[in-house]
Amino acid sequence: MSVRRQPPTTRGRAAATMLVAAMLLTACGGDATDGRVELRFTWWGDDERARVTEEAIALFEERHPNITVNTSYAAFSGYFERLATEVAGNNAPDVIQMDYAYLREYGDRGVLADLHEFDEDQLGTEGITPLLARSGEIDGSLYALPMAQNTHAWAYDEQAWTESGVPLPEAGWTWEDLLSSSQALTESTDGERYGTTDFGWSWETYQVWLRQQDKDLYTDAGEIGFTSDDLRTYLELLDEFRTTEAATPATITSEIDGAITNSPLAMSDAYSEFAWDSATTTFFSVMPEGVDLAPMPRTEGGERIGQFAKPGTLISIAANSDHPEESAALVDFLLNDVDAGLILGTSRGMPVNDDVRAAVGAELDGPDQLVYDYEEALADELEEPPSAPPPGNSALKREWQRLNSVIGFGRLSIDDAVEQFMERAEQEL
Repeated sequence: MSVRRQPPTTRGRAAATMLVAAMLLTACGGDATDGRVELRFTWWGDDERARVTEEAIALFEERHPNITVNTSYAAFSGYFERLATEVAGNNAPDVIQMDYAYLREYGDRGVLADLHEFDEDQLGTEGITPLLARSGEIDGSLYALPMAQNTHAWAYDEQAWTESGVPLPEAGWTWEDLLSSSQALTESTDGERYGTTDFGWSWETYQVWLRQQDKDLYTDAGEIGFTSDDLRTYLELLDEFRTTEAATPATITSEIDGAITNSPLAMSDAYSEFAWDSATTTFFSVMPEGVDLAPMPRTEGGERIGQFAKPGTLISIAANSDHPEESAALVDFLLNDVDAGLILGTSRGMPVNDDVRAAVGAELDGPDQLVYDYEEALADELEEPPSAPPPGNSALKREWQRLNSVIGFGRLSIDDAVEQFMERAEQEL
């Protein structure tokens, strides 16, 4: 989901008076002498996510009149820097929206509670889709539960693609199909628009390709999960897309900043590109006819789709929370309560509780309906997510994007790029 940069904002209705403020503790929440409990809940997101989250919190407080929830939110770009500061000061929020990329780091440091310690009545997990129910588990400890589900998608400009006369992508299509279609699309515009965005910028697309070869980015032990030969084969595939002008050149790809609205597809520089499905609704804000979604291309003759159900966001409880049971009640409410789900909608992605998902799905339309239908069509094929990545993942992702750029500009050979990446992986892991 696209996030607008903004300063953090906070709320706390009961803390509006000096009397209540004087009774607060500086740790994770506090108790007033009348038995009231205060929790702190932090997340990242935009104004719309803030609006629906506040509305859901108000309903929770109405049902739990002894609990007040003070909330804060920020843009993703500064969220984990702020969280790190709070954790270092022993002032972590009680309830924390967590990202998959940071889960192992915070779990290994003892910041997050093991949610296995709560029983089903306190924090229900039985209604969560089985593919994701254990996605926050590391070495037997459940450090987080998923708040939403998303998966990989190949987004494409259906109207322009149809007008070109090139056959549309279909379920089961291959990387070879993507290559030939993209070449034809580029040729149909005399090179003014490319068939696809160079997917070499995407570390996640490489992961799908690897899983189609029965490998992955990392092993369960957090070591590199592929060989130099695997990497070389994939980089040669990317190079074929660029050299045949099926994919955007480095001059365009190097401008990608992660924002959907600035992507080559949104800017009409490409007909298609990889995206997380929950983010594709943003295309409709900048493209008159929006997009359609296809599954990821497959390896010719391969049996695995390679795609997996990914927790769009996760939610955790601080290990040092003074109010673990009340924190669990809040998490349970946000994940499993149908009324809360109808308020939150798809603000974080598709709901993970089956009953909530069905209720929300019945009320969707437009772009959200597109994503819902896409995931429903893939439901029987999506695989379980891999283990949370090791702490060095962020550095390796940046190195991956750097190397793709310098290869694209012709400044580095594929063999040298393979050697540099594997050396960096050894350093980081």
